[in-house]
Amino acid sequence: MKLLIIIALALIVGAGMIWVAEFEPGFVLLKYGSWSLETSLIVFIVAFLLLLLVGYLLLRTLVFAKRTPQKIANWQSSRRHKRASQALTRGLITLEEGRWAEAERLLARHAGNSETPLLHYLAAARAAQKQNASQRRDDYLRLAHETTEGADVAVGVVQAELQLAADQKEQALATLQHLREVAPKHPYVLQLLQKLYADLNQWESVQDVLPDLRKRHVLPSSEVKALSVDAATGQMQAALERGDWATMQSLWQQAPTKVKKSEEMLSVYILGLEQHNLSDQAQTLIEEFLHKNWSDQLIYHYGKIVQGDSLPQLAKAEKWLKDQQDNPWLLLTLGRLAVANKLWAKAEEYLLTSIEYGERGETYQVLANVFAENGKEDHVIGAYQKGLDLALTQNDSTI
Repeated sequence: MKLLIIIALALIVGAGMIWVAEFEPGFVLLKYGSWSLETSLIVFIVAFLLLLLVGYLLLRTLVFAKRTPQKIANWQSSRRHKRASQALTRGLITLEEGRWAEAERLLARHAGNSETPLLHYLAAARAAQKQNASQRRDDYLRLAHETTEGADVAVGVVQAELQLAADQKEQALATLQHLREVAPKHPYVLQLLQKLYADLNQWESVQDVLPDLRKRHVLPSSEVKALSVDAATGQMQAALERGDWATMQSLWQQAPTKVKKSEEMLSVYILGLEQHNLSDQAQTLIEEFLHKNWSDQLIYHYGKIVQGDSLPQLAKAEKWLKDQQDNPWLLLTLGRLAVANKLWAKAEEYLLTSIEYGERGETYQVLANVFAENGKEDHVIGAYQKGLDLALTQNDSTI
């Protein structure tokens, strides 16, 4: 349409010029030294316009020729970027399909031509990880770091995740500790670090990261509280295994009241009290706990804490039986307390009832002793044998 308008305008202008030439042709004289040129005004105008047109076309040709290499380069670059983008899509699909070697090849091959090499290298690192190629995985992560500025945390997080997946906990710990220095407020780094500390039983370090977890709202309040109990209990358990009674006492004194009232923390502390012949304190703490809560583990320990006149213990435990009539752990404890008071018939009754609601090798062992005291020699060997058989498949020392 534009071309038709231009042609029409050109015809109109040409017709006008012809009309003017017929009306008054005029002339133009060009003289330079001994050289001269005389022509009509119309011819001069046409020649001048043609000269301008030729100059314009020549100039456009020169500009086009100059820009052609850059345009070709831009076209090739755009083509490479498009192919890299397509390779990224195919590589991610292939990775999810489980064809890890093919995915790694696609992703790594086109990473250098991609506008987002970070995505290529991170995905290639995951593909290498799936093939147990730790060295190639680390090489891709290094390239991801080098090719993308400002991606330190992202690359570090992926590296830590892959190290954890490969069970390289020490390397993952070093990576996460570095990330915490770089980005101390990063919520996911804090969460990964907390989980790793817990897996490594580094409970003091868990305690150290807890304030940040709470402050940054990384975990729900209930989980933070549970983690606080786990950390304190873990430290207490480690001190118990070392036989470090001084540390156990210090941890108990420093622990918040809510932590002290937890079943987990109290159970470990009770074991420490038993080891150091502080059964009276252990008994009091268990009774205080069971007054408001119930714990099979603590009632089990209560039956093993027997000192002096244990009739008051037996009487108190029998009150709990009203709400726990079918609890095998309470019945085992009642049997033990009855044995301590030489109430053989009552002990036998409690122990047999306990076995009825839940057989344990340990219960049969106590019952065998009761049979022996009652003169039921024909039952002793059977009870011992049954207890031994169950002991081989059960861990009676824990609940």
